[in-house]
Amino acid sequence: MTNKRKKYIIAVIAAIVIAGLIIFFAARGKGKTSKDGESFISKRGSVTHFTEQTGIVKAQVGAIVKVGTRATGVLTRLKYQVGDYVKKGELIATIDDRELLANKRNLEAQIEEQKKDLEVKNAQYLYNKTDFEREERLLKKEFTTKDSVDKAKKELDVAAAQVELGKAKVKEAVEKLKALEVSLSYTKIYAPISGYVSQVTTQEGETVVAGLSAVNLITIIDATKLEMWIYVDETDIGRVKPGMKVEYWVDAYRDKRFSGAINLIYPQPEIKENVVYYLAILKIDPKDTVFLKPEMTTHVRIIIDEKTDVIIVPNGAVRFEDGKNVVYVKLKEKIERKPVTPGIRDDRFTEIITGLSEGERVVIPVVKKITPGAKK
Repeated sequence: MTNKRKKYIIAVIAAIVIAGLIIFFAARGKGKTSKDGESFISKRGSVTHFTEQTGIVKAQVGAIVKVGTRATGVLTRLKYQVGDYVKKGELIATIDDRELLANKRNLEAQIEEQKKDLEVKNAQYLYNKTDFEREERLLKKEFTTKDSVDKAKKELDVAAAQVELGKAKVKEAVEKLKALEVSLSYTKIYAPISGYVSQVTTQEGETVVAGLSAVNLITIIDATKLEMWIYVDETDIGRVKPGMKVEYWVDAYRDKRFSGAINLIYPQPEIKENVVYYLAILKIDPKDTVFLKPEMTTHVRIIIDEKTDVIIVPNGAVRFEDGKNVVYVKLKEKIERKPVTPGIRDDRFTEIITGLSEGERVVIPVVKKITPGAKK
């Protein structure tokens, strides 16, 4: 026999041995199946009790902002389009402001002229005040008449009124200038938040006509501010509380699991197709918003209870017979029915509180199928 043939035979034998070991250990881990049914060794493990619900990804309040303007004019520049990212404070668009700038310059010139006129009136007031005071001193020495004093007082009052009128005109013009500057600020539109442009309703060259409300130019959405609306069935809402952990996934990333916690539960019900739901709100972690988008449907598991290091058996091992929960335990060649107290359960295992010890072999009885027409 050649060395090459010997190596081949050794490799085949080794493969058969490895395959046999794999089957053996797999059978030990999963349990044995016999005519009595499939058996498992009770062990210690973890059980997570949850309720499954459906959710929808939504944008948080304030995450979507419609950016508009109260200015009227031609849109001279629109810097961003749908899908572009914009940072808070960046210039988004400008509206033709030439008419407003011309009005501003005219108003500024008018204010300067009124200020100069006010200076003249102030000077006249000071002159009349001095003249009145001089007339009063002369009257005390009887070097003038009462009529001269009254005349000087009248001229002083007129000058004072002119000064107040001049001040009022300057103040009015300044306030008009402030209002004009506010209107002028409407011609430059800045991003109120950081985010992506989701909608553009006006293009460069179009005329924007502002009315009682601001004209919407673009819509920005902050994709990092998302939340999930979980529609909890009325039969489950009694077990769901704020702070409970949540696991969820979306069809777009079925192998990726997201997590969070319920922030609040709305008391107002939602009725869909005659089924009553209550909204549980979960704030989505900003790092998860890279994968999630508004209006995505989510598959949700709300963790009701979790226990670790407890005795567990497969769900099918616990049966309800004669008004009590029981399991079937194999003792040597005999199968004995034992009453147990089950705890929480998940989609695979049930916690056993009392009645069963770790390491006992539990049998899941075979459900016999009855063939139609056969004798029972």
